[in-house]
Amino acid sequence: MGAYNMEKTIDVTAARRQFGTLLDEVFHKGDIFTIERKGKPLARIIPLDQSIHREEKKTISLQQKALLKELNSLPNIGTDKDPVEVLRSIREQKRIKTANEYDK
Repeated sequence: MGAYNMEKTIDVTAARRQFGTLLDEVFHKGDIFTIERKGKPLARIIPLDQSIHREEKKTISLQQKALLKELNSLPNIGTDKDPVEVLRSIREQKRIKTANEYDK
């Protein structure tokens, strides 16, 4: 799917006749259509990624923030430390954290 290409206005009767073509242009080119009746806008046809996924993007954003917070809480690993020992330490900290949360 391409990025936003053009914004077009079309009469409701023409939109009804050319609906399949409109959908193809929205999907493949990223065009946005405003459907009008007697010069008044009634509806818009826009690419899916610009409308329905807004709430999903907010959720993903919250998940990303939580992961970033967890990532920032991890210890910095220097080149002088044994990675196996660092992983053991992290796992032990997680076990303690989980046990503390379970006790609450």
